[in-house]
Amino acid sequence: ARFRNLEDKQPGFIRGYGFEGGSGFSIFPDSAWDTPGFGGQFKKSVREHAGAFISMGGFGEVLARYENHMDLDPEVKDSWGIPVLRFNYQFGDNEKKMCEDMANAGKEMFEAAGIEVVGVDKNILTEGWSIHELGTARMGTDPKTSVLNQFQQSHDVKNLFVVDGSSHVSASCQNPTWTIMALAWRSCEHLADEFKRGNL
Repeated sequence: ARFRNLEDKQPGFIRGYGFEGGSGFSIFPDSAWDTPGFGGQFKKSVREHAGAFISMGGFGEVLARYENHMDLDPEVKDSWGIPVLRFNYQFGDNEKKMCEDMANAGKEMFEAAGIEVVGVDKNILTEGWSIHELGTARMGTDPKTSVLNQFQQSHDVKNLFVVDGSSHVSASCQNPTWTIMALAWRSCEHLADEFKRGNL
């Protein structure tokens, strides 16, 4: 569920984020990365926390930014001599402020629950880390401001359907897989109907 969706609770950013957590024992505990110390005391501390370690990470909405785009790389070519895609992508101030709030809110929740906080990572992760990349082929009704129509069909190339996350205009904090599947289903039904009518 979305966190920080009340207007009076928004500390300097718009939209919101959600949390996901995990726990469990591992022979190579991730908690060791965040455990302070060195030597024997460090090893002892890692062992003590290994079976009771829990973690929580935030996933925030990423806003569309004009500066973020893809183009053809003028230097790099694939094995057939065709230029490869180049991704030009950076997080904006909104995402950075949201990340800071995620770290502070997560720490606050853990401390309120009586959990010993071993470490807090306030760094925003690398673009592409969460694997659900969305955008670049906006869905809309106006060909001047969008690439695809409501069936994810290209405005310019009528037999081209883009049935993935490209049609999303924003990357929400919720997992987009079900939405991608639902839109793909709708696109396929429309494509089949249009094919039967001889329009494609």
